[in-house]
Amino acid sequence: MVLYRKYRPQKISELDSEEVKARLTNILASVYLPHAFLFAGPKGTGKTSAARIVAKVLNCQKAGIRNLDEDKNKKQITANIEPCNACEACISITEGRHLDVIEIDAASNRGIEEIRELRDKIKLVPLSARMKVYIIDEVHMLTNEAFNALLKTLEEPPSHAIFILATTEAEKLPGTIISRCVTIRFHKATKEEMIHCLERVAKGEKISLSKEELALIAESGDGSFRDATKILEQVISENIKSREGLLKLLGRDSSTAEKFLLLMSQKNIQPVLSEITKMTESGVNVRFLTEDILHLLHKILIAQHGVDQEKISPEFIKSFDKKDVLFLIKLFSRVYMDLKTASIAYLPLEVAVVEWCERRGG
Repeated sequence: MVLYRKYRPQKISELDSEEVKARLTNILASVYLPHAFLFAGPKGTGKTSAARIVAKVLNCQKAGIRNLDEDKNKKQITANIEPCNACEACISITEGRHLDVIEIDAASNRGIEEIRELRDKIKLVPLSARMKVYIIDEVHMLTNEAFNALLKTLEEPPSHAIFILATTEAEKLPGTIISRCVTIRFHKATKEEMIHCLERVAKGEKISLSKEELALIAESGDGSFRDATKILEQVISENIKSREGLLKLLGRDSSTAEKFLLLMSQKNIQPVLSEITKMTESGVNVRFLTEDILHLLHKILIAQHGVDQEKISPEFIKSFDKKDVLFLIKLFSRVYMDLKTASIAYLPLEVAVVEWCERRGG
């Protein structure tokens, strides 16, 4: 089993996102349970894991809050809201075989007929659970007709049904759908949250990694718990035990930035573009390369103004004058921003190289 699935959070307290953990705790502890949630955020941030946990909280046969006789005069339920993960309901939901927890991939089932079928079946009482839970992943992929059919169900759902809509592109959802849901935003994970997630997995696999190594993997995950865990899995499977080996795996080498800048200082387009091609073939991560270049330019900048915080060779500092350094910092800062939306990973870097060399007269 891949590590991300093996160590998928199974309780609210195990969620790595502190904000999501706090909001779900408050909502599920309230007697005013919403009939529809919208989980919106980037890939790999825990939306599906959280949805399954909510399904377990609602249906747990032992510790779930819905076992209690609720006093509607109270605003909150004081009992433990965590699922037990030991009863048949929890186990079957975890294994994805509970008949009353229905997961639908809207990317594959995006038409009106599928939603009409859902609308007809939702009227039936649950087979064994207290609540029917419909988890619709990538809900933004539904057609307009399907959204219209879903809207009616969201407006007047049966009391035994809960919807959890998950999407990476909430802006594509009709406002009428969003207005019927309680929205929980899943943001890109912070570095600390990523490290916490990786530490949990590493401990479970009895793997010893330093804080610095975990931080490097966390940075590579780009805010995605799933991506970072996948990298950790690769580190384990390839038995990488050195920092140098990890940097090579991540396509990150601090010396590459210095070599690249020195090549740019010669103001010759062809060799620099050729070097980018070589880096592409060797698997260098352009985002990390850009970060390393900006860190190096920062060192040059402060050294040129008499603040020698870190050792850097005088010859390297003299490769660029002060105006050049300022221009390059602005140029690579733009590259870093453009990388987020670039369809060709190395194109922003190539454009920057051409702009720099032509500015200097090639």
